[in-house]
Amino acid sequence: MNCLVKIVWDWNGTLLNDVDLCFSCINRLLVSHDLKPLDTLSQYREVFTFPIEDYYKRVGFDFDKIPFSMLAHEYMEDYQEKSYACDLHLDVLDVVNKAKNLGFSQTVLSASKMDYLLKQMETLHVDDLFDSIYGINDIYAKSKVELAHAFKQTCSLDDEIYFVGDSVHDYEVAKSIDAKCILVTTGHQNRKTLESVNVPVMDSLMESLDFIYERD
Repeated sequence: MNCLVKIVWDWNGTLLNDVDLCFSCINRLLVSHDLKPLDTLSQYREVFTFPIEDYYKRVGFDFDKIPFSMLAHEYMEDYQEKSYACDLHLDVLDVVNKAKNLGFSQTVLSASKMDYLLKQMETLHVDDLFDSIYGINDIYAKSKVELAHAFKQTCSLDDEIYFVGDSVHDYEVAKSIDAKCILVTTGHQNRKTLESVNVPVMDSLMESLDFIYERD
């Protein structure tokens, strides 16, 4: 290889298996505001989107009745402590170690608040497995584009950058810095949604890593 391969991993849903928890948390939030909960995990994966404000509108919240900022705080109060009990997806450690052995640089870039992200990673003993970690400064999960541009500043023109995530937003983030993108079906959005942006869609992280290796 004539260039350095840099893999940027999304965290929530991609490496951290928090989908069931998020499904439960949004349903508790809906019920607490007298709204109908989502029926199935499949329905959750169908309606989940970025920015999170749009997702909340899709599931039935009216920001004229209760501000998004208040809903976001209520959700995070429910989610955060419980999230420290979430596991990684089953193949994460094998994939990260294989990528390291292949000489690939690895970064975590997340729409999670940085201190929450670090605590999750430290709890799972994976914070030292990555070359860099990027998180945001608040809980509103608006966009990771600014983080991606900050990451791009650390790269050289010859670097081959791959974003691996579980949402269309990960594709949008990758596109914003002219990086390649692979999406996985094991996270927060379903295959149909992911396939709408016409990038490789894989059923596991290992498949994604193998795809990267075969092309470099």
